[in-house]
Amino acid sequence: MAAASIDEIREALLARLGTNAVSLGPISTRVLLRTGVSLKTPRPDQNRDSAAIANVVAALADMGHRL
Repeated sequence: MAAASIDEIREALLARLGTNAVSLGPISTRVLLRTGVSLKTPRPDQNRDSAAIANVVAALADMGHRL
C-alpha cells in the first residue's frame, strides 16, 4: 500500500476490518507499542512522515493485516 498518511492507513484498515471495526482498538495499541505511532490520533509530525508510515505498514503486515 502506498499510503500518504497514517490517517489513510487507519481508513484502509477500517475498510479491511469491515464489521469487526471494534478490533481497531487492540490493533492500534499493538502498533503504538511497536512503532510509537498512534493509528487513532497520530501526532501531526508523524502523520505524513514516510518512515513512520513504513513502520506502521510493516507492523500491520507482521500482525497479518496486509494493506
